[in-house]
Amino acid sequence: MPDTIVVGLDGANWALLRPWLDEGRLPNVDALRDDGVYSEMESCLPPVTCPNWRCYTTGKNPGKLGVFWWEKIDTANRTLTTPTSRSFDSANYWDYLNEDGKTAGIVNVPMTYPPFELDGFLVAGGPGSEQEEYTDPPELSDDLDGRGYRLHPDVPVTADSDSEAADAVVDLIDDRLSTFRDLVDERPVDVAHCTVFYINVLQHFFWRGEPTRRAWEVIDDHLGELREAHPEATLMLMSDHGCTEIDTVFNANSWLESMGYLSTERSASDLFGRVGLNKKRVSALAHRFGVHDLVVRLAPERLKSSVPEDEEGFKREQKLDRVNWDETSAIASGQGLIYVVDDDEETVESLVSDLENLRNREGRPVASEVLRREEAYSGSHVDEAPNVVFDQREGVHTSGAIGDNPVFDGPGTWAAENVRTGLFLASGPEVSGALDETISILDVAPTVLRSVGSAVPTDMDGRALDLFGDDAPAERDPIPASAVDSASDQAVQDRLEDLGYLE
Repeated sequence: MPDTIVVGLDGANWALLRPWLDEGRLPNVDALRDDGVYSEMESCLPPVTCPNWRCYTTGKNPGKLGVFWWEKIDTANRTLTTPTSRSFDSANYWDYLNEDGKTAGIVNVPMTYPPFELDGFLVAGGPGSEQEEYTDPPELSDDLDGRGYRLHPDVPVTADSDSEAADAVVDLIDDRLSTFRDLVDERPVDVAHCTVFYINVLQHFFWRGEPTRRAWEVIDDHLGELREAHPEATLMLMSDHGCTEIDTVFNANSWLESMGYLSTERSASDLFGRVGLNKKRVSALAHRFGVHDLVVRLAPERLKSSVPEDEEGFKREQKLDRVNWDETSAIASGQGLIYVVDDDEETVESLVSDLENLRNREGRPVASEVLRREEAYSGSHVDEAPNVVFDQREGVHTSGAIGDNPVFDGPGTWAAENVRTGLFLASGPEVSGALDETISILDVAPTVLRSVGSAVPTDMDGRALDLFGDDAPAERDPIPASAVDSASDQAVQDRLEDLGYLE
């Protein structure tokens, strides 16, 4: 029986859940709040699945991990790489559990593909995983495949009209949590974790709409079952970030181009965007007609590279091919990250000032905070980070696509965007004390270690929360990171593009 169970809820925050809690639709979450302690929780910048789920598992900020978003741009070499599980320069909290002779069961944490070896079990998760060789031990995947376990829905949600695809996501969430509960019963471990990733996909497209509400009711039912089945365990709920409605889309590279920071080249391939042809739309149609794999296999690379990713335009490696580097001083990724060519400090200062003063068409600011990378991060990888990092004002979605986009636009296919404030809750017979202030996502890993009596490594940025009425946790030396790999993984890129979950 697990001593500690952690349920990760991608994109969850108390503001999102409040109407359903008030209506009595989430009775088990409500009961956990009554019995335990809870607070808001701040994620690292940018507030995105990658890197924040691994900020959680390591207790470290991105400056120590070397991963800052779904992509990393090297302006000197004009390359773009996509991280995998091996790109993060750190051990994870379950490595410390294993060294202490404790076991862990980890299910569906994003950015854990390819899977890690550990004493217990691991089922890789997140948008970058593939339905092959996705577990440790390896034979566990045969068992899961036999149960019909799916890492991803067969048809991705690409719009708020995709009701059947949304229903399938609700079913997938139900199956994910059922499988997690079965695994915990069949393979007892000391600490168990399961992330519900696709709930935030529903929130992105439907916000608080009916599919999202149903999914949260399913989650609530499973939380009640977990609490009943494991009454002696410490049960934690946490998220990688929160979510809120979008009122403004900020096309950062269009703005950079309008300000003279970025120069791009146009080509005949722009015609595809003008007539509404893009990869996400083709992918959705191919899925529906059951020919997706055939289209991917047979389409010439030259054609695929000429078609925009989605309505916003060219992304990933495509956008680097369109940059006129001789006349460019800055280029943006999505959700608040800007890289400066040659790390030019004068350009950095100018960008910080311009972003601090930038207003949308209604006169509202785009950024709530604008930071240099040295202010946003700490650690040995800070010099690899985007030079300017800004926290989007709530209601703003920042796109890093390159295309014929206005600087500002209304909400597009997404109805809601990530925000930095997530949630945390701890409940169980060993939990005491109170949480009177917002905690950090970096605090969860050391708190999990403290909950089972393990020492906290000295290189973690977070603090072990005082929830267990004992003395301060012991400290220990860090475990060196193993085989960090910064190379791009094409399978991960294909999955991200296929899901349309690049922002």
